[in-house]
Amino acid sequence: MRSTPAIQQSLWFIVLVSALLASLATSWMLHKPVDYGYGFWYDQMDIRGHIDRFGPKNRYIRGFDDLDREQHLHLFGGIVDAVHAQGEGLAELEFTDDRGRTKPLLREPEIVHLQDVANLIDVLSVAGAVSLLIAAIGTFMLVRRRIAIQWKQQGLLLGGLLAAVGLVLLIAGPTAVFYQLHVWIFPDDHQWFFYYQESLMSTMMKAPDLFGGIGATIGFVGLLIFVGYLSLVRRLLKI
Repeated sequence: MRSTPAIQQSLWFIVLVSALLASLATSWMLHKPVDYGYGFWYDQMDIRGHIDRFGPKNRYIRGFDDLDREQHLHLFGGIVDAVHAQGEGLAELEFTDDRGRTKPLLREPEIVHLQDVANLIDVLSVAGAVSLLIAAIGTFMLVRRRIAIQWKQQGLLLGGLLAAVGLVLLIAGPTAVFYQLHVWIFPDDHQWFFYYQESLMSTMMKAPDLFGGIGATIGFVGLLIFVGYLSLVRRLLKI
């Protein structure tokens, strides 16, 4: 029994959306080995100056501004490694100030929050793997059956989806969306907002600015991967 054109294009839409999500997940994983480009954003966003301004004002842990650029990058890399390892090692992150005193980088509320982030990363990793599996199997089956893509129709659907996301960001603002996602995702009794004066984590990340830069590069690279996938599918359907 042959499927109708509507069903065929619905299947392609599911596969294409899965491929888009898999492309973004792949981009995200490609950013991990380079610590999400923290060294680049450290310079571009003058995070050094931000640390010099708010480090001495920290209410709980002093001396973070004594460290140099490489030490800041090393500690950020430690956070990245920990949240990608189920949170293992967060409590062990520490630094030594100019007076030779060793201090923890993170307080308990920050460790709890980063553990929540680690748990979220585990979920997103599974979601990315599932998206990749759907995209790979779906593409193979549809191409094998020579089911053509209605490019104009699919372009309108995907374009509309991306436009809707962009419209939400434009109307609400990226920062508001960022904070609302935190409200929805993280437990109500876990602190996720930290003032610079109480958190070296927030200070070294210049939150939320850093996440905007990282999100932009992940999105850009992800779209490049997706365009490459579309080019491959177009070629396969012509063979």
